[in-house]
Amino acid sequence: MMGFAQLEAGFARILELISMALMMALVAVITYAVLGRQVFHLPVAWSEEVGAGLLAWMVLLGSAAAWYHRRHLVIDVVLRRLNRRWLRGFCIFIEIAGLLLLVVAFWGSQSMMRVSVHNSTTALGVSYSFLYLALVIGLGAMILFSIAQLLRLIRGDEAALPNYESEGEWNT
Repeated sequence: MMGFAQLEAGFARILELISMALMMALVAVITYAVLGRQVFHLPVAWSEEVGAGLLAWMVLLGSAAAWYHRRHLVIDVVLRRLNRRWLRGFCIFIEIAGLLLLVVAFWGSQSMMRVSVHNSTTALGVSYSFLYLALVIGLGAMILFSIAQLLRLIRGDEAALPNYESEGEWNT
């Protein structure tokens, strides 16, 4: 049976692969739109809507995968100065605060999705709730990854703590 860590890593990998595919599709749509307008003099009215949708989904799913890998920007000046005992407590506090922010954003994105269900895009007529669904899925995945990280920190898993000793001094 697959362990939770493997399931979590597999889910993050799926999000990464989907984000990469969306990036390739975005490049293809933009290339088609530019060639259509500039070379073939054909209007591509739907390209802006499709590009914006692809970008939203790509960013939000990619952000969730980055959240799993702990790759979002961090201001860690204080964390680098703490000993391991204080570091664990501070990391738990930060994780809880981040989780609360994600939950509020998730609640808001669900609300926006419900309100916009009857509003649709101009060129394609796609419901805006489909775009807000990217927020719901991306933020939902971040919440799950954050809960898993919080549980690792509470359990005392040393691998869940940042390891600044191995990195050496940093440059600015």
